[in-house]
Amino acid sequence: MQAQTVSRRTGFGRSRVWLAVALLVAPMSVALAQGTGQPVAVAEDEVMQGFPPPPDKQVSRGSGLRPPYMRWAFRHAREMSPTAGIRHASQPLALAGQPGTEPDSTTFAVAGKTVRLADYLRDTHTDGFIVLHQGKVVYERYLAGFGPFQPHIWASMTKSVTGLLAAMLVEEGKLDPQARLAQYVPELAGNPFGEATVQQNLDMEVQVGYPEGLPPDLGLFGAVGIVPRKADAPDTIYDFLKVVHATGGRDQGGVWYYQNGSPEAVAWALRRITGKSWAQLVTERLWSRFADDDAYTQVDRQGTEMASGGMNSTLRDAARFAEAVRRAAAGDASGGISPEAVRIALQPAGNQARFARGNTMPGRDGYGYRNYWFQRNDGDGSIEASGRFGQKIYINPARGLTVVKFSASPDGAARATSAAAVRKRDDPARALESAEAMVAAALAIQRAVSR
Repeated sequence: MQAQTVSRRTGFGRSRVWLAVALLVAPMSVALAQGTGQPVAVAEDEVMQGFPPPPDKQVSRGSGLRPPYMRWAFRHAREMSPTAGIRHASQPLALAGQPGTEPDSTTFAVAGKTVRLADYLRDTHTDGFIVLHQGKVVYERYLAGFGPFQPHIWASMTKSVTGLLAAMLVEEGKLDPQARLAQYVPELAGNPFGEATVQQNLDMEVQVGYPEGLPPDLGLFGAVGIVPRKADAPDTIYDFLKVVHATGGRDQGGVWYYQNGSPEAVAWALRRITGKSWAQLVTERLWSRFADDDAYTQVDRQGTEMASGGMNSTLRDAARFAEAVRRAAAGDASGGISPEAVRIALQPAGNQARFARGNTMPGRDGYGYRNYWFQRNDGDGSIEASGRFGQKIYINPARGLTVVKFSASPDGAARATSAAAVRKRDDPARALESAEAMVAAALAIQRAVSR
């Protein structure tokens, strides 16, 4: 692997044209369920090659979330569905440093096995990986043809952006975290999201269930157009929020159930309070303060942004976002983010017991969760943002570390439709994909560059 340094600007996101490719139609369940077990006789570097590409090498709604097509789809989301732009800063946050190749051979332990860093990046289907120490880039890698000026999906790391926006409105007194969410979105009165408090929605503590044939991932993906939509399924994000049902009494907060509806409901409230779209809020309150290039987010047919998983940006701009959060957590507003808003978002969640019973991935023992951020409770104040298919942000304020990982890691596992249906996926074979593995890699890099 060769290190690539960033020395120029690009305008990948400056176009305001919405693009969409002609997509093939396939049953909705195929999009993920065929996922990882069935070999496809197409190499990754053959996908979308040719003018036009042969049919078996085209990326479609039925194939874009599984290999070998997913890697291309994750770098070309704006060609798969409509998007809304998010504007960059006139003076981006500077990222100093001259990352070298020395840490490539460093090793660390994962599940009792010694792993070499270069092998870890390859085996976890990494596209881009960057480590900052005290704001300086100490390690940066791009793999499998990915480059520093390409956008990449964030998946559910987008939720952490929404949680931070909510904290900003709480700081300004515009959003009451203890109010019923329906106070801001009357259309959700009587709905589990609306009857829960804003904070319960932010912390994934809503007793909500989804129709068996419409899980919280595929149902939303279909509404946005990322995967084929069933004929009777909702075709907008707002309609997607209305198909749910309550799974408990009015006493919310007794469960921890990770799903996409809560952040979409919170984003609806943010729009109502401010009179601005989610993309406008991200531009004004975040991206225009530190980013070097435009970002974008996927939207439904009404232009409603997918606030739970639609964000796309370059690796370095994702690192700028995470670094701005790290600085704000230390009381430093130089990254453009209010320290008080970060304090509100990241105060101790105290919900470790509920989290442990929820639908979490292995490797998060002792974690809590607040405002769509994972809290490690490691004594360093460390936090994580996490997205499906291997997207990760790790921030360790005590060590001054900021880490971002973009990936295209296959994940075709079905998602639970309610807290009662939760089944732990304790798969030792996926230990390399865990949060603990990435943290171990980051700490090994820090040790290597500090010698």
